Amino acid sequence: MPWQEVVVYSIIAATSMALIASLITRKFVLRRMNRTIMKAEHNYQQQIATLQMQLSGKVTVLESIVNKLRLSNQELTRLNEIRSKFMSIVAHDLRQPLTSIQGFASVLMMDNPQGDGANDQIALNNILKATDNMNMLMADLMDISMIESGRFKMEAQAFNFNTLINDVVTLQAVNAQKRGIFLQKYDYPTEVTVVADRFRISQVLSNLIGNAVKFAPQGGRVEVGFYEEPDQIVCRVSDNGPGILHTEKEKIFQKFHQSENDRNLRKQGWGLGLSIAQEIVHAHGGTMSVESAGLGQGAVFWFTLPKNPVPGAIARVTVEDKK
Repeated sequence: MPWQEVVVYSIIAATSMALIASLITRKFVLRRMNRTIMKAEHNYQQQIATLQMQLSGKVTVLESIVNKLRLSNQELTRLNEIRSKFMSIVAHDLRQPLTSIQGFASVLMMDNPQGDGANDQIALNNILKATDNMNMLMADLMDISMIESGRFKMEAQAFNFNTLINDVVTLQAVNAQKRGIFLQKYDYPTEVTVVADRFRISQVLSNLIGNAVKFAPQGGRVEVGFYEEPDQIVCRVSDNGPGILHTEKEKIFQKFHQSENDRNLRKQGWGLGLSIAQEIVHAHGGTMSVESAGLGQGAVFWFTLPKNPVPGAIARVTVEDKK
């Protein structure tokens, strides 16, 4: 056999052996890969099954928590309704005996204006002051109860805001004079008409001015004024009183919150006035806030009032009791 043929046969044999070896190796590798993939898939399925069991347990726990929260929320709603009813009943029932006490004290003062002695006159005056204070507290309690129950009644009508400012300041001037506070009103050059609940807006102003007079120092100053913007008015009441801490600004409009600045003044109310005032302003589509540079720097309370109420705003927030 010629050597050329031997070479050719050798090359063919080598190539055939290489192909056979490659096929055997590929088959072995594929089989091993398949085993690895099957094992990985099995492990993956086990992990999925474990995670599903864990997730199912978490879902059960979450459902239990949600159910407890739902029951707790229902209980809180029930207790809140009971509290509102209790507040309303207490306020209503206490006003009658307070009115009787006030009436009898007034009769005694009219029958004997000089009194049998100085102490009698002082005692009668103290009774009248105490009943006046209690009646105001009862009014606040009834207002907050009606707000929480959705029975807070307001009636919008057009009125002159300048006149309202004058009326409220005139009433508050007596108290300011007794406390030695200078109450300054800044007149707006033009008459401004707004559509709102006149009584409730006067309640807001009375609260802000009354608080300013109460917290202003002896011989202090309280300033009241407003200015006009295209669609609303902005009313400001400022004082040179003890001021407000920055951390307290967020709390001051909360129900039953009272300032820590003067513990004696805290005893004169329940901390409902500002909360009620803010609810009234919000019901008209306005905003209310306070500004203060800090303790000893006085404070400025302000609120905005749209000249015309937002359609349906008062009706949505305040519903008259039909019972």
